[in-house]
Amino acid sequence: MLRKSEIMHLDTREIDRNMLRLNMVIMPAKIKRGLTMAGNRFMIDTVITSPTTPIRRGGYGGWVGGIWSASGRHAGELRASGALFVDGVKKGTTVHYGEMATGKYQPITYGGTPILPMSHEACVVFNAPYAAEQELAWPDKTEDTAGMHFMSTKLYGNAMEYTAIYARAIKL
Repeated sequence: MLRKSEIMHLDTREIDRNMLRLNMVIMPAKIKRGLTMAGNRFMIDTVITSPTTPIRRGGYGGWVGGIWSASGRHAGELRASGALFVDGVKKGTTVHYGEMATGKYQPITYGGTPILPMSHEACVVFNAPYAAEQELAWPDKTEDTAGMHFMSTKLYGNAMEYTAIYARAIKL
């Protein structure tokens, strides 16, 4: 029992130090790991799960150096152009999924929006110039399993799975 003249002192420096470490070091590392795992799974799903990322084989034609070329594209360049960025840092690619691809469309740096302090972002991009056309339209494909919405179908259909991967990674 305390008397009026006695003062109680509670030292919370260790708690404060550990909470700061949790907020500034431990959780950001877990968040980045979770985003990397979930983002990588999503990126690979877009390439190997039906509808897959289309392969446009050589002979389809394309503009090469300002000249129309019947063999301007290498097979699998769209698949090989996939990359995962977590907080602006490249964490994975799909280069080895491109059939005979050169990887010439593989992004080198993160080109997205600025990432605000104390926030985190996973960004999966397919950098081939015709990626949006292949996602939203139905140009000729040479592979039966390829199709429109090769990204959005997986994102909406597997959202709970990707969220679960992320949640397991950040669990304390």
